[in-house]
Amino acid sequence: MIGKIGFTQPTGYTRETTGNRNVRQQQPSQTSVSADMRTINSAKAAVKQAPDVDMDKVAAMKAMLQNGEVSVNLDSLADSMLDYYASK
Repeated sequence: MIGKIGFTQPTGYTRETTGNRNVRQQQPSQTSVSADMRTINSAKAAVKQAPDVDMDKVAAMKAMLQNGEVSVNLDSLADSMLDYYASK
């Protein structure tokens, strides 16, 4: 190809033009991305195995309510619940 010059960019870099200058940014290696994905997948699996509700805490709160150790203002609780779900 006469008149054409080929340019091969170094592996692991991208070239972005910012104003009148070129900026090279190193891209994460495949190994780095794979390690990050393993960490994310591990975290997802742990979250899926965890119960949605801590039944021990629920039982403790029920006992405290029954013993009169904690009092609840039901009007305030209802208002808070309405505010919470109205904002979604």
